[in-house]
Amino acid sequence: MKPDEIQIRSIVRDVWSTQLGLTIDDLAERPTFDHTKTLTAAIHITGDFRGCVRLECSRALILRSASIMFGQPEADLVRDDEIDVIGELTNVVTGNIKALVPGDNSLSLPTIIDGSDYEVHTLDVKTSDDYGFALDGEAMIVTVVEHRGS
Repeated sequence: MKPDEIQIRSIVRDVWSTQLGLTIDDLAERPTFDHTKTLTAAIHITGDFRGCVRLECSRALILRSASIMFGQPEADLVRDDEIDVIGELTNVVTGNIKALVPGDNSLSLPTIIDGSDYEVHTLDVKTSDDYGFALDGEAMIVTVVEHRGS
């Protein structure tokens, strides 16, 4: 059984606060994105619990986060810096979620989706929930999927 909404939202807010010193706000509804300006990362949890955590973020929010993490102006960052940061933030969020699910579990390496015109389909889904967040008008969605048989 996956953590509830309160736990997941708390994890995401805490990661942004402790890792970046940023306060993100909860959104009641799923935000929409211009997919040409987003990055998506996914990490699978395998073992006694089977699921996936996916983080879809506006490029502006990731660029701001990368600037903080690397201590460099946004103009000096390259695409690989953005990819590293979304992978790391997704890894930290997923690791905290993994700590709340029962059993012996491990994490996959992050899969990063960089580009536009794509759809994500997750098979064998028991539950899938989206949680929206924003910082200064820049949106992020965290999706937590539990696969059947967990």
